Amino acid sequence: MKIKNINLFIYLFLFLSLIKGQSNPHVIKQYPFVNYDSNSIHFFENKLTFSNFYSKFDTLVSSGIGKINIMQFGGSHVQADIWSHRMRKNFHNNFNLNGGRGFIFPFKLAKTNNPYYYNVTYTGEWNGYRNAITKHQSTWGVSGITATTTDSISSFQLEFKGDDTPFYDFNTIKVFHDTDSSSFCLELVSDTSLISIDVNKELGYTEFRFNKHHEKLAFRIYKTDSLQTHFNLYGLSLENDDNGIVYHSIGVNGASTSSYLRNQLFTPQIKTIKPDLVIFCIGINDAFEPGFCAKCFENNYDLLVSKIKEANPNCEFLFVTNTDSYYKKRYLNKRAFEVQTAMQNLAKKQKAGYWDLFTIMGGLGSIKTWEKNGLAQKDRVHFKTAGYELIGDLMFSALMKEYARFVSIKTKNIEN
Repeated sequence: MKIKNINLFIYLFLFLSLIKGQSNPHVIKQYPFVNYDSNSIHFFENKLTFSNFYSKFDTLVSSGIGKINIMQFGGSHVQADIWSHRMRKNFHNNFNLNGGRGFIFPFKLAKTNNPYYYNVTYTGEWNGYRNAITKHQSTWGVSGITATTTDSISSFQLEFKGDDTPFYDFNTIKVFHDTDSSSFCLELVSDTSLISIDVNKELGYTEFRFNKHHEKLAFRIYKTDSLQTHFNLYGLSLENDDNGIVYHSIGVNGASTSSYLRNQLFTPQIKTIKPDLVIFCIGINDAFEPGFCAKCFENNYDLLVSKIKEANPNCEFLFVTNTDSYYKKRYLNKRAFEVQTAMQNLAKKQKAGYWDLFTIMGGLGSIKTWEKNGLAQKDRVHFKTAGYELIGDLMFSALMKEYARFVSIKTKNIEN
């Protein structure tokens, strides 16, 4: 896929939006209860940040050259990959910057909900282990979810649905799994386009490269030695050589910040991605914990940031507040205010961006209004597809508004 040079169009679009004073340069559906005027990325040092990310993005938009990796972390809001997929499609469709799908997990193997736009089938008996479940004891990678089989022969297949779903082809697959002597063997089901196989024991993956692009994959797992006892699958990365945006979504139902600190292979696996921008949306489950500690919450995030900076010291971060929610559908969750303050503190400390989704959606009790308007589920915690898509549009709009400011400052500096 070739990227078109659309720099002039994008710049004009963004500048006209700024001149008119619009809060949202990206056109999104309007609701009277949404605080569109609050839809901005805040930087508490009162100066432009995300300079590394926006510089790379600007080069990509203007010249069609470069590859940018964005990662969004969360719980069930992200595992379903509706909010994050809306972001992915906005980058791809508005700028024609489809750089591939990136990190993906075949959730069906782990007996949990799978995003809608790809199918997973398998043979053999598989068990799923989530970092969010205290009694689960396993090894986890960056995804926070592991699919394990002890069957001596098994398989799994993944295929994008096509039709009205996005097109994600790839010519490289990285399969993250144990590479020691206790692990079963991994074999790509016969494909004449395969040109190389490389096992990276340091970072824990096997890479398969092809001389043509594919839209589906199939692997066989089998036992060849008595020392082999199992196969742990931590995820896959589907890659291509196209320039563009790769938007990786990492979400586990029920996950909190402490859940992700259980991921023993977090740092080595994230080194394979080297994210340019990380969007942190973990917090809704922390706030539901009986002994919620705001300071502990901040400390957990500090540890996660340090792990990611090991992979890419130039990575930039966006902290997102919790959405409004109810406890047991009846009680307002006022801890949203504590999380809000903690996210502000983190943004200041880490010189990061802050996006106040809680205020944007209407503040305390607002999810009830979202429910009445068909945007939120009856549990008053989760959202319907339309709600997640609206949140994705709002976040994309806020990022583009800040990008417009970056372009404006850059242009003034050139003129001076």
